[in-house]
Amino acid sequence: MIKAIKRVLTSMLTLAVLIGGDESRIGTSGGNQVLVPVGARGIAMSGSDRVFSSGLESVYWNPAGLARSAAPSALASSMDLFNDVGVSYFGAASNFGDLGALGVTVKSIDMGDIPVTTVEDMDGTGGGTFRPTLTTMGLTYANAFSDRANFGVTGKVVYESIPRASASALAFDIGVQYTGFAGMEGLGLALSLNNIGTDMHYSGSGLTGSATGDNGITDFYNKEASYDKLPSTYNMSLSYSVAGAIVGMTFTSHNFSYDELNFGAEYTLMDMIYLRAGMTSPMLEEGSLNDGETLFNLNFGAGLTYSLYGVNMVVDYTMRNQGDFFNSSNVLSLGLLF
Repeated sequence: MIKAIKRVLTSMLTLAVLIGGDESRIGTSGGNQVLVPVGARGIAMSGSDRVFSSGLESVYWNPAGLARSAAPSALASSMDLFNDVGVSYFGAASNFGDLGALGVTVKSIDMGDIPVTTVEDMDGTGGGTFRPTLTTMGLTYANAFSDRANFGVTGKVVYESIPRASASALAFDIGVQYTGFAGMEGLGLALSLNNIGTDMHYSGSGLTGSATGDNGITDFYNKEASYDKLPSTYNMSLSYSVAGAIVGMTFTSHNFSYDELNFGAEYTLMDMIYLRAGMTSPMLEEGSLNDGETLFNLNFGAGLTYSLYGVNMVVDYTMRNQGDFFNSSNVLSLGLLF
């Protein structure tokens, strides 16, 4: 079993080298909706704890955490990102004993109403509007190597569309969790690779145009869209759990951005109240044009677990800082454990 764990870790580290960060390629990836986080707990801790994360929320951060879910569960999460842009996340999962756990999740981003613009009406004053579709649908399988090690994999479809044009990609997330690391009880290590998949490529009649040649004949032609790689990430986490508290740190390497360090903590009171905080620190390259600030760099959250008619309800809230204390994004999650 230990050899199997080592083989998995070695493979993930090898893949991590292949998707190492490159700040010069910021803005050149496609399907960036996959980077929008979900789940109030993980967001509050800035994704710092991927070792002890569990259940449906962990599917985004580390699919191995789904193996910790011992009973059927459901989760709904909502986040107002900025302006009228919102994010909704739904999931359901069940554990089948030695066969492992299986979960289905759907993330949808609502961009609000966008004015229709044309060459003749570039300001969109005609009154027409449209709503882009940005959806990620995933199927996750997770199981345990042993009582200390979990693994998980998510296969997902990334889909985007605007009027008369759409794009899709297939991607995978792979993760492992290991506790008792270095022989220390309470210390855990987690590795996860996210968004390894095919390119995003738009096609459809919206990319068809017409032109009139010198001979006066009008003909149609197709505008070829680019093939853009998904924004893949490699995450390595260390977390320590002691006396009701969890302290975590995650190093995140992007293939289309600068790397990051994420720090966070969670404290549990009376096994039912949770207090959380987290922050993100970019690891900028020398001579970087970035000013050193990220959009969401400091988060705070709280949670409550309550049993009602034999069903455990979990309510989590997080405030994501957007540059100043009074300009924040709100995240609310409701989970049911049957």
